[in-house]
Amino acid sequence: MSVKGSTALVRLAGNPDCEILGAMVLQEGSEKRFYERVVGVPYDREFGERQSSKRRGAQFERNAYAGDARLLREAFGPILGIDPDYLTVRNLLDDYPGSKDDARIARLRITRGILGDALAGRPAPDIIVQPQLLLPTRPGPKPYFFIAPDLMVRSPGTSIYLPGDLKSFIVRENEVAASDLARVRLQLGAQLLALRHEYDRLDPSIVVPPSGILLFSKPNGLAPHAPRIEDIAGAIEAVRIGVAAFLRHREKVNGLRAGAEPYTVVADLQPHFKDACLSSCVMAQWCRQRVAGLPADMGDVAGNVLTGMTMDRLIDLMAGVAAPGDAHEEVVASHLRSLAGQHSVGRAA
Repeated sequence: MSVKGSTALVRLAGNPDCEILGAMVLQEGSEKRFYERVVGVPYDREFGERQSSKRRGAQFERNAYAGDARLLREAFGPILGIDPDYLTVRNLLDDYPGSKDDARIARLRITRGILGDALAGRPAPDIIVQPQLLLPTRPGPKPYFFIAPDLMVRSPGTSIYLPGDLKSFIVRENEVAASDLARVRLQLGAQLLALRHEYDRLDPSIVVPPSGILLFSKPNGLAPHAPRIEDIAGAIEAVRIGVAAFLRHREKVNGLRAGAEPYTVVADLQPHFKDACLSSCVMAQWCRQRVAGLPADMGDVAGNVLTGMTMDRLIDLMAGVAAPGDAHEEVVASHLRSLAGQHSVGRAA
């Protein structure tokens, strides 16, 4: 797995203060390879999407795209107000399959042509499968992110497309866990920012609404539920913060490395360990060791509330052997002593 496209922006949106993540995005190769080069030993834990989930996701997409995307057309027909038999679909993987840069660039060229055709009133498909977008971050190393929605759908009565993602989460009544929904909304946010960039190239006056489309899997048969139109305004702003974080981290990494590879300067970068890192980042345990003895090692709440303190300082405040240095420490000391009293922890008089 490689953190290079919308995945990178989603990670940065969730943890914009992590400079280690910024270096990981800049480094060529996979996340596991990044870990091995920083730590010096192979990554020996389970990481990434399970093979069973990958197989289910691939099968869900194959089902949706089969037969000129029959299941997609049936899903979108009612919300677009068009008979599924008359919906037009273009699958760009049929033209240029694969994930190499040359295939991505070819699909980007076709996608841009379709967007231009739709704006000019020329024939254009109702649904584009596997379009390719670009989100620039130039000038500098890694001057763009390739962003690849699973599909884009033309809004009824307009020439504007909206991005959409197929997610093989097996859900009932078209509802999904809040944690999963937050992540996929961020993915849609990255896609919409890239789509806005493409439209801005064609006509800066075009307004693309802050909406994206999600298709989840029904419990039986890996067929799609009815499409969900999501308001992703908040996700778009979060991804903007992620892009700004990347630019900030890129500048620092580039200044430190002096032409060397990004992984070589990781020791000079600041980690920002969070609870979520443990389930989403190969560097989590390494970063956690960097915050040993600090409140961040006790979790997000402690890290946020007790920022700037050390564990030794907190113990001294709780035991009464150190006086609070400011109003914040006074409040912290009071709560710590209260907790110590509740749990019969002794302290100095």
